Amino acid sequence: MENIYECYNQEKEIFPGKSLISNHRELLEYDSFKENLNLCWDAIVKEYEQHQFKDNPLGNIHFRDEYNSLLRRDSDPHTFETVWNAFSLWWWSEFGVKTYMERYSDLFIPDLAEQIWEGLYDRHIEVDDDSSLYVMLLFKQPVMIIPKSSNKLYFSSINDFVHKKEEIVCNVIDLFA
Repeated sequence: MENIYECYNQEKEIFPGKSLISNHRELLEYDSFKENLNLCWDAIVKEYEQHQFKDNPLGNIHFRDEYNSLLRRDSDPHTFETVWNAFSLWWWSEFGVKTYMERYSDLFIPDLAEQIWEGLYDRHIEVDDDSSLYVMLLFKQPVMIIPKSSNKLYFSSINDFVHKKEEIVCNVIDLFA
């Protein structure tokens, strides 16, 4: 959705372009979109933090409910379905971006976790048994949102995860300091 608004308002040509929304009047005013996007992001993060100890924490999060707030309320329901279905196919499908990122990150998370534990040990930072940290990989860093990491969630773009592992380790350790 952010890219669609960027295409319409910043005259950029980025995927998925303007093709999913043929009538720009279904879009919110640009400032309203930015505000709703931040509210949507905060709601999803808060909901994730509340469900993170469950076996499938993402199973109960209502992405779709929040996502719906990114278009005008009076927009054609077909438009929302088109955009949501395109996103779902791109993200959730068996060969979607989410699957790719999970398979890719599974290769590196054990080493990253080891480096974090070593760093915590070296700095004499104790972490209790009930603590947990989730590294949340983003396909790309949103332009309009700056994800706020905490000692429960750490956000990284897949690009940073690939190229800045040492920085990520230091940043995570600092969250616990």
